[in-house]
Amino acid sequence: MDSITHIKDLINSFSKTSFLFSQFIEPLFILKNISSDISYKLNNDDFIYHLNEASKHIESLNAYLKDNVNPMLKKEVKKLKHSSNKDSTIPYADFKIDEPPLFSNPKVSEQLSFENIIKDNHISPVRRRSDNFSFEGTCPYCGAPKEYIYDNNKGKGQFQCKACRNTFTVKTTVSGDVGIYCPHCKCKLDKKHDRKGYIVYICNNKKCSYFQHNKDLVKQASGEHLKTSSGEYRLHYHYREFRFNLNELKSNTSNTDTKVSLSRIHFDERVLGLVLTYYVNYGLGSRKTALILKQVHGVNISHQTVINYASTVSSLVKDMVDNYPYKLGNVLCGDETYIKVRGKNHYVFFWSDPKSKIITSYTIYPTRDTKNACQSIHDSLKHYHGNIPADLTLITDANPIYNAAQLFFDINNIKFELHQVIGVKNKDDESKKYRPFKQIEERLNRTYKQNYYGTNGYDKLEGANTYMVLFVCFFNFLRQHSSLGYKTPVDDNQPDHNMLMPDQWLKLIKVSHKYHTEMSD
Repeated sequence: MDSITHIKDLINSFSKTSFLFSQFIEPLFILKNISSDISYKLNNDDFIYHLNEASKHIESLNAYLKDNVNPMLKKEVKKLKHSSNKDSTIPYADFKIDEPPLFSNPKVSEQLSFENIIKDNHISPVRRRSDNFSFEGTCPYCGAPKEYIYDNNKGKGQFQCKACRNTFTVKTTVSGDVGIYCPHCKCKLDKKHDRKGYIVYICNNKKCSYFQHNKDLVKQASGEHLKTSSGEYRLHYHYREFRFNLNELKSNTSNTDTKVSLSRIHFDERVLGLVLTYYVNYGLGSRKTALILKQVHGVNISHQTVINYASTVSSLVKDMVDNYPYKLGNVLCGDETYIKVRGKNHYVFFWSDPKSKIITSYTIYPTRDTKNACQSIHDSLKHYHGNIPADLTLITDANPIYNAAQLFFDINNIKFELHQVIGVKNKDDESKKYRPFKQIEERLNRTYKQNYYGTNGYDKLEGANTYMVLFVCFFNFLRQHSSLGYKTPVDDNQPDHNMLMPDQWLKLIKVSHKYHTEMSD
């Protein structure tokens, strides 16, 4: 037997022949009367002999398969079925963290003067075979005169100093040699990508030990961890230089200006509570809120007053929303959704605790990029007050800005696991395991959108974030969740949830005044 291909061809041929045989013979069994000519041909001794022989051979083949091949075939088929249902995620190396680079030229140590070099090493001038050497000047590294300079590439512009052994061109300066260097081969890194938020540098040296090691792993079929989302292997050393740092994220705090002093409002506190209830809890626009107050409660108030009241309360409760000692678990879910501000897309980065339903980050940004993803994660981590769990887990979609964010925090010695849910169907084990958490975050997006639609959009980003503070305050402190047994995420009786909603808002404002005062001191 030549090969398995030959066996396959024989089986296909046998299958086709048996099909043709049955196609012409089987119809005879449904005929009531068979003609004498056909009956004579079938009763032929040669036909009956070959039919009996074929039947014996088929029985022998079946017995051989049953005793020798079938047990192994069952195992192989079972493996194939299992592998076809399992679509595991490739461990992409797009954001793999390499060791830090060198930020000074390791080939150029502390610069010595030419005089010291020749004094210690007794170096003589270059002996030239011709007078065609046209270089006029000195070595940019040690100051050696032209008598100690070689023509390094036969008149093409590169020179080498016999004293310090450095190569250079006429345009080379020592300051131009400053850059980022590979820690493995000491070669200067080249800029490969200029992304929004970070720059990617790569070592292009094919003789680099890091490159050679990874190349050997791929040849040995052990380099799956080096595979990137493009299907290629990441063999070269990479370094990502972020355009921002952790201190910038810490100092990036937005404050809402108070437009109205609550002590000077023209209406009593009850009207303020009603404004917040209609405007925030039920997601009504400022004009509808003003109309309800006029037609139902007999309070003649303008829609601009509604906006001013909301803006003032937002500035008061923001410090409480951002600094309240929430009781958080070790799992946070994140997702972004878009809203319109003056007709342009802006992005809300929501982060929340899927167990307690507490929203930990909620800012609206004009762009969806790596820096804003890092900022939203940092805003969430602040709620741990420096006690970040060792087993902290973040769950997001497959947006690569979160991979870059994990890399940024890892560089800053803040560790967490990142699990990403891909697409809308569970095609891998990770998506299947963490999709319920992701769906909780998507439900939060829908809840916010229901309120957002009632406001008829925003004219400025400031107004959108002002309303967002009120929404998060309502969601964390006042909204009763069925999944929590109709309790609020922050369940500490501040305020008493047996009170009417306008009164609960007023009580919450009084509680928030404490945080507002402490933060301003």
